[in-house]
Amino acid sequence: MTFISNLVKIIISGVNSHSFISCDEGRSIIVMEKIEKDIYKITLPTPFLVGPINTYLIKGQALTLVDTGPNTEEAFQVLESNLMELCIELKDIEIVILTHHHPDHIGLLEKFLPHAKVYAHPKVKPWLDKDPKFLEDLLQFYGTLYESHGVPEKFIREIEKKKKGYLHFSSGGHVDKELLEGSEIEGLSEWSVIETPGHAQSHISLYRHSDGVMLAGDHIIEHISSNAIIEAPYGENEERPKTLLQYRESLEKCAHAKIAYSGHGKAVENPKKLIGNRLVEQDKKGQKFKQLMGRNPITAFELCKRKYLHIFEQQPDLTFSETLGHLDVLEENGEVRQVLLEGIIHYQVI
Repeated sequence: MTFISNLVKIIISGVNSHSFISCDEGRSIIVMEKIEKDIYKITLPTPFLVGPINTYLIKGQALTLVDTGPNTEEAFQVLESNLMELCIELKDIEIVILTHHHPDHIGLLEKFLPHAKVYAHPKVKPWLDKDPKFLEDLLQFYGTLYESHGVPEKFIREIEKKKKGYLHFSSGGHVDKELLEGSEIEGLSEWSVIETPGHAQSHISLYRHSDGVMLAGDHIIEHISSNAIIEAPYGENEERPKTLLQYRESLEKCAHAKIAYSGHGKAVENPKKLIGNRLVEQDKKGQKFKQLMGRNPITAFELCKRKYLHIFEQQPDLTFSETLGHLDVLEENGEVRQVLLEGIIHYQVI
């Protein structure tokens, strides 16, 4: 009765005729949606606040999976069950494309090795290598950055602990083919790559020229604006990437897409309109940050607390990242300037 009841609810709620429905001993319903003639969306659970993640199966010249979901048993069981609905086993996947290096997108990669080739941006490689020195340098970068912006030691340690925790949901592996701007994809002849850094330095989006379909990862999401997360530079003697400025440029590169299928949530049916709205929203938010600054110099951390009074303690890394990103934009626009006071970076309205 549980299965029948849930099945009726799904049908009434509007699952289209291309959806596949199965039952796991009456306890859960798995829905896989055919979104294009050769593309299936598979939605997997995650332990993260962002919620479920969408992975995409493309039946091209090579059977291709775009992103894998996090390294959890629950996500693996859902992915495997959905593939079985199409009579596909893990070993049948020939190519895995990773849109970026975040754990909810690469965590199950090892399940497809060694039989699948892995395609990704070169900046995904050190995350899959899990090089101890890379990870040590990464944490040192964050510690120095946060300290220079006035973040108390308590929050630095909490952020460090959280970042280490994320790695448990990630995966080891390798990259067989590096994907860069304009790269054509072997096995997917109609598709090419658009580099879309901002949310992640390793982020790419896939674009099909024949019909304007884009697989956008976390670059374009309908219900939320992606956080332009602070990252360390990948090369020696490089400056910290100003990720929100990057993200805004990357958004504009994708306005020509006819439809964007995202890593989270539903499809974006009018990317150009959403992108325009996002840029306007960001401009408005930037002005709100500026108003909160007052006339005296203020650290990014103190501004973060003013803006995110009720949530910054629960999400210090994301709220600080958002704050610093908007300060970068305001500084680029000549509206604020940096002031060094007692070794700590402050910002002041010009």
